[in-house]
Amino acid sequence: MGACRIQYVLLLSLLGFSPCSDTLTCQDGSMMKFGKNFTKEAVEWRVDTTAIMHGNTLMCQETLLLIDIGEKSVIMGSKGISKVAGKSRDVKVYSTGPGIVAASYVHFCDTNGCNRANSTSVLLDSLSLSGHKEPGSIQCPACLDFKGSCNLSAKLVFCPKDTKCYAGSLALHGGSLSTYVDIVGCLNSSYQFLLSNQSTIGIIDVKETLEPMSSNSFSHVLVLSSLLAWMFGLSPLLSPLFAEICPLC
Repeated sequence: MGACRIQYVLLLSLLGFSPCSDTLTCQDGSMMKFGKNFTKEAVEWRVDTTAIMHGNTLMCQETLLLIDIGEKSVIMGSKGISKVAGKSRDVKVYSTGPGIVAASYVHFCDTNGCNRANSTSVLLDSLSLSGHKEPGSIQCPACLDFKGSCNLSAKLVFCPKDTKCYAGSLALHGGSLSTYVDIVGCLNSSYQFLLSNQSTIGIIDVKETLEPMSSNSFSHVLVLSSLLAWMFGLSPLLSPLFAEICPLC
């Protein structure tokens, strides 16, 4: 009888069931990738490690955050164990464009290895982007990079109609992920915050800080544009243009 019980337990283990209800095994790891066209092309999302924890109300989790400014994309992901109660799967789109796109995928589940998504298609399959791309008349810097890097690499782009210049930074901590990202680009004119000023995405703590476009980090862009306008006698046209460019000043 004892031998049969052992075989039964082994069979359950092979099928992904744990003989101990308070033990959970989950895929574990984080990723951060910069690239282009991540809103259109899925990125591989695999981890080689697992985490095992004993306790009650444990959940496996997987979280993705996608940011795209048109010129560049970043995808950040986390897998691991959480004590957040309740199974759920949710895709949230904060900004559909035109201009900056921001969206997240969050999944909590309670069986061994259930956080097994192997690409960002779990997010892209539910991502519907705005088809409105009528060109506008204002220009904004565009940059997506680690915090502090955009002051060296921002370049001007023409923004779509009904968008404004956005400059902000995201601090993300939790789920083996800890990073700061600068985001500069064109955002829907009706938005103030890119991520709706929310403080968490899955188990990741998020802090969004708005950066005034007139700050020192972009002074080289504004000073150069002012100088060129003065040299070519365009200074009367500059004030209304920069009134559009600096809505956060």
